[in-house]
Amino acid sequence: MEIKVEVRKYVIENLVNDGPAISLSDTTPLITGGLIDSIGMIGLVRFIESRFGIEFASREVDAHRLDTLEAIESLVFKKLTQAPRPL
Repeated sequence: MEIKVEVRKYVIENLVNDGPAISLSDTTPLITGGLIDSIGMIGLVRFIESRFGIEFASREVDAHRLDTLEAIESLVFKKLTQAPRPL
């Protein structure tokens, strides 16, 4: 699964004003760099949850964890590989 590829595409097509003209590296700061604002971050979280079938806890939604494609990939991969907790 290409997490970074899909998130990069979503960000460029939906959240960045320059659209396809911008180049996002895996370490480009999305939030702290001003490319995504707080409303955009909400849309990004919804996209990630929907696309990858995961849910974020409110404590997981912050600029540090979602600031780069590398950070996003790490968080999504961790959530996808976590074993379900017993009830």
